[in-house]
Amino acid sequence: MNWTEATELQHLRGSADGQGPVVFGANVNEDWTSLQGVHGGLVAALGVKAARAVLDALGVDGGATLRSATFGYVSGNRIGDLEISVDVIRRGRSLVTSHVTTEQDGKVTTVARLHYSTPWEGPEFSDAPPPPARPEQTVRMGIEGMSSHLDNVETLLDPTTTIFAGNDRAEWLAWSRPLHGGDFDAVWLTMYGDYFPPAVFTHATEPLRAVTIEYSIQIHDAAGVWSISDGEYLPTRVHAFHSHDGFAVEDGWIWMPSGELLATVRQTRLAG
Repeated sequence: MNWTEATELQHLRGSADGQGPVVFGANVNEDWTSLQGVHGGLVAALGVKAARAVLDALGVDGGATLRSATFGYVSGNRIGDLEISVDVIRRGRSLVTSHVTTEQDGKVTTVARLHYSTPWEGPEFSDAPPPPARPEQTVRMGIEGMSSHLDNVETLLDPTTTIFAGNDRAEWLAWSRPLHGGDFDAVWLTMYGDYFPPAVFTHATEPLRAVTIEYSIQIHDAAGVWSISDGEYLPTRVHAFHSHDGFAVEDGWIWMPSGELLATVRQTRLAG
């Protein structure tokens, strides 16, 4: 299934200028299974696409792009149909905030808060770390003998970062690009921010629980749509820097091939 088909939405009920939420239907198939249930990044991406559809119906300025989103996974999703409800909570002159709720079989699985905005004037600086240097030898991302969501992005790994390798650092070092070409938007980027298995897996030596409770993404470029050339990849670093009492926190950085920081992500996971 290609990316357009994977993120297809059907309007079920409600209108952007009416009372109550606007509700969309979506379907997730076996191409998007993860190590535990359905890939949460795709569920988040569907919420972003649904929210954008509502904003477009309201006539919100197309220059108001997604800048920040937080997703709370309250229950796991399974292969099958989803219902996605969008409520616009506040529509200001520059900033629009919406809530998105995903349900499956009448049960809430994911809740989200999304902020869209036009660019603002302000100080510009960055103390973010530089992107990792890509080594000459890399390893294709994937799990041998298992089809999963990992197959839906072209990803090259630093050979030192593999699952259950007992590495000193719980970290992924990777270079990725969409399978559908060099153009991508905030919907794909939201999926990709949650693409990697838990970083604690690279530190561990055997399988362990690592379920995402909360995932957030901050997009640092207002373009809304980006392009990379053939042979170019998005350098990515995901690091679980603290794990205690069964919870791990991991931060991620996604750069453009030029080295410009495109997005940061953070996850809180049950780990252990």
